Amino acid sequence: MRSLLVNPSFPESYWNLRHALGMLGSRYWQPPLPLLTVAALLPTTWSLRIIDENVHEVTDEDLAGCDVVMLTAMIVQREALVRLVERCRVKGIRTVVGGPYVTSTPDDIPADHIVKGEGENIIPQLARDLENGSARACYVESSNPSVATLPPPRYDLLNVSDYGDLALQFSRGCPFLCEFCDIISLYGRAPRTKSLAQIEAELGTILATGFRGDVHFVDDNFIGNKRLIKTLLPGITSWQRRHGYPFNFYTEASANLAEDDELVDLMVEAGFKSVFVGVETPSEESLRETRKLQNLKSDLVDSLRHLHHRGLMVMAGFILGFDNDRSDIFDRMIDFVKRAGISMAMVGQLVAVPRTPLYERLEREGRLRPIQPGDAFGPTNVVTTLPPQKMVRGFRHVIQSLYEPSAYFERCKDSVSMLEPRGPNRKLRHEDFRRMFRSMWVQGVRSNYRIAYWKFIAWAAWHHPKRLRFAFIQAIFGHHFTQYSADTVVPRLAEVERTLPALLSNASAPHESPRSASA
Repeated sequence: MRSLLVNPSFPESYWNLRHALGMLGSRYWQPPLPLLTVAALLPTTWSLRIIDENVHEVTDEDLAGCDVVMLTAMIVQREALVRLVERCRVKGIRTVVGGPYVTSTPDDIPADHIVKGEGENIIPQLARDLENGSARACYVESSNPSVATLPPPRYDLLNVSDYGDLALQFSRGCPFLCEFCDIISLYGRAPRTKSLAQIEAELGTILATGFRGDVHFVDDNFIGNKRLIKTLLPGITSWQRRHGYPFNFYTEASANLAEDDELVDLMVEAGFKSVFVGVETPSEESLRETRKLQNLKSDLVDSLRHLHHRGLMVMAGFILGFDNDRSDIFDRMIDFVKRAGISMAMVGQLVAVPRTPLYERLEREGRLRPIQPGDAFGPTNVVTTLPPQKMVRGFRHVIQSLYEPSAYFERCKDSVSMLEPRGPNRKLRHEDFRRMFRSMWVQGVRSNYRIAYWKFIAWAAWHHPKRLRFAFIQAIFGHHFTQYSADTVVPRLAEVERTLPALLSNASAPHESPRSASA
């Protein structure tokens, strides 16, 4: 069979780094790992193509001759997903849709076949049924299958030069019980893991594509099983050493990573350079409310700075809108980010995702409203304890304060000062130098913040010359954060504030599932 696997486009966000892609020399940040994983489970006799709409829009020529189009989606991709499914329906092309969005929400996607849950057991059966003409309308995997026999994702189907980073996964699941998170309902509390042999095979497959650079371990919580990860990391270190350290790694982990210096050192030695931590809020009351108890075991600012000092640069996520947030939460969040020296802080409003304890609680309390389609900045589906006007105004204040260029570069200084250059470093490549020169042209010559930029680069070159590559990367990422904030986020929040009564009126209809959400 001839199958086209499609990743629908994502709306612009802090995550996609659109403003920085030119300097990074790529067309998009990261490829669709779920589709690469599914492709490895399909019969070798099938003719497969992968299209990532973030890189290449699906054309009529792409669809011509397809027997089946297979798509994945998160909730933010819904609108692009529906457009593609409708195009296929008009052309009489069979469609299969899976992924987190259709797993968590009611059946409102007009696809021929829906796959709910993880696909390790389902995909081979679905492929046989498609070949036989007996495929069902819906396939449901209610268990959490083992990942211990998964073959390497089909990285060979990619044009790796399109991407800044590549991705792989070691484990699924997270042991914690955060109220707002759907990881547990989707993937369970007991992390399921791959073997060292599998990870080595996947790294080898990436290496064979010719890619060299940053690889993202996309685990829900990389240290969900600390004992096991400590046995894995020496093997990754050995693989890196044998191959000349071709990759730098980064991942997501809970804040309790800072309690285990042995684990941090093993990660750094294996080539991990940064980690994303879900901080969520500086409010201890809100952390207790949302059951983020692992963030209460020690002083969070000290923990995050400690990770920097041991060689892991920290990125962090924050949420506004918890029930225990008070009117001072906005200034407290800004102060926390500054004191922790976090240059890249992702801030958003609380959303109640279906199949989470938060969604179920707010539904019982009658505090859910429909999400406005396509809007990441208006009122979410959560009726907050803080008045909506104060929420929007405070959100805008946080973004303006954190991503004013001078403020951003001041945090970068703190981050560069703290970060100890420990562990191995892959050798500088021609692309690293090209990125630096592009940065100097785009940011140092053409940008409206060039004075702040040059002050930061000159400071880093004088005080920390061995960390200059890291400083340039921080600057390049900052171009996206500062420009996206100034050009899109702040103006949109100002508009929302002006039109808030009308937005709330439209959102006051009888409650329905937020299946149309795009943020």
